[in-house]
Amino acid sequence: MNYQYYKQLQKKEMKKNFIFITFILILATVSTYLIYTNVKEERDKILKMKSLEVTYHEKTGNKVTITKLTPVTDYVGLASTPYTFTIKNNTNSWVKYKVKLVKDNDTIKEEECSDTLIPLNLIKVGIHEKGEVSKIYNLDDIEKNIIAVGTIAPRQSETYTVRVWVSGNIIATDKNLHYHGLIKIEEN
Repeated sequence: MNYQYYKQLQKKEMKKNFIFITFILILATVSTYLIYTNVKEERDKILKMKSLEVTYHEKTGNKVTITKLTPVTDYVGLASTPYTFTIKNNTNSWVKYKVKLVKDNDTIKEEECSDTLIPLNLIKVGIHEKGEVSKIYNLDDIEKNIIAVGTIAPRQSETYTVRVWVSGNIIATDKNLHYHGLIKIEEN
């Protein structure tokens, strides 16, 4: 009789453990999904245009900022914090586009900091497209603020990485200097 009693007790415990483990797995799955979607929505900033959709993958969106005047070499600059974005063609035809890096006039006006901006000839920009070698420019040498021009196939996407740093060829004098910029995508 004891054997039957222990066998029933063991089955009850197994059922309780199975239900408990199932509940924990469901709770973990739902929690992971909610955390992932919340972080993704917080991180990605999406801009929709007529033919293109641009997704900025950092919390800052398309805003580029240099807050410390720390001159570095190009090698170190190309390893600095990236600003990554993806351009997606939502049409059935080829679309031409331009990638620009322009002054963030709204932030400059809001912070009243036009007199403490880093001169453009001291700022370097590196832009990298998948499968290509990074291109490096001095910001003041860029014509019409255009750092890349491209054509994208129907229903395809291109991902770019932009890095901005202060040229290592200068001596830091005023530590309060900074830069505010915007990465803008324009259709042609």
